[in-house]
Amino acid sequence: MSKGFKFDRLVARRVQIPLKSPFRISVGEVTMKDFVVLEAQCGPWVGWGEAAVDGVPFYTTETSETALSIGRTVLAPLMRSRAWSDPEEWVEAMEGIRGHSFAKAAFESVLWDVLGQSRGSSVAHLLADDPSESQPWVQVGPSIGIKGTPESLVETIAQELAKGYRRIKIKVCPGQDVEYIEAARAAYPDVEMMVDANSAYQPHDIEHLASWDRFGLMMIEQPLDHDDLWFHRELCRRMKTPICLDESIQTPHLTRCALEMKAADIVNIKVGRVGGLVDSKRVHDLCRKAGTPVWIGSRLGSGIAEAGRLAAASLPGATYPSDVGAGLAYLTDDIVDDWFEVRDGCEVKVPDGPGLGIRVNRDKLEKYSVETYEW
Repeated sequence: MSKGFKFDRLVARRVQIPLKSPFRISVGEVTMKDFVVLEAQCGPWVGWGEAAVDGVPFYTTETSETALSIGRTVLAPLMRSRAWSDPEEWVEAMEGIRGHSFAKAAFESVLWDVLGQSRGSSVAHLLADDPSESQPWVQVGPSIGIKGTPESLVETIAQELAKGYRRIKIKVCPGQDVEYIEAARAAYPDVEMMVDANSAYQPHDIEHLASWDRFGLMMIEQPLDHDDLWFHRELCRRMKTPICLDESIQTPHLTRCALEMKAADIVNIKVGRVGGLVDSKRVHDLCRKAGTPVWIGSRLGSGIAEAGRLAAASLPGATYPSDVGAGLAYLTDDIVDDWFEVRDGCEVKVPDGPGLGIRVNRDKLEKYSVETYEW
């Protein structure tokens, strides 16, 4: 299609899938995954996207309602207004629209999916500068929510290790941190272990956090506020344990600021948080040039978003294990058939079919949809 991709039809669905058990992090708890799925018809191709948000704004300022609203009023009319040559052109058009990164990522995703299908190429290969450098398999590890007792955390870690995982991430918050990490380390002194605070601590906690050097953690993820690069820099200077930024990495520009300030030893790229795969690649490239390792984070959601994250995780600079591929460990069901291939218990195959390489189960999509809009 030399003139670009002109979409004939867009459908946005608000989807709700129950969790197997409550998932708790420092800022809240969810029992139901509430997100938005975007379907886009373009001639013979159907592209898929997902706004991996929640029903309430506890991780990001966006919610399912805001994603549907900005989609209905701004993004869908713009996408239907013209033909698009590639996802980069879409991202350029988004520069004048502030925020709403997860919603933008869903719309960008359908372009990647359709582009890949039209070329008979996977999104992972389209994303790479050199497809031969793409990693065909990605090591992954679980993210364990805050438990009621240190003993229940140790029990959960045992269950995850029995599945074949080698890297363990545990959520922490003030009052439920040291005792839990101590118990986990005592039980598993040699396991690759990291902790994630989801911005739960403040600058006055730096000495408390610095004492965690004794645990031999592979990293501490986002200990301080999402907009606090300055004190993350101070923490990096203070600690031997690598500090990983997650919520703070919202744009390529903020990534550059963090790298220049030396406010991060490691960077977690969340595809939805930075607005899609185009900016995920830009963040990856900035970090690779700076010699800062990255990994690809995940959020609870369906295989649609996971497919895009696996494409990002195939990039050569993504050297740490990812959170990707664990959706089925938490959700009671999924809307994508044939979940991603797993080997050795902890490696997930990057989809190599055209586009995202997924097949959406329309019966399940309709079953879990609670709102539908069409343009």
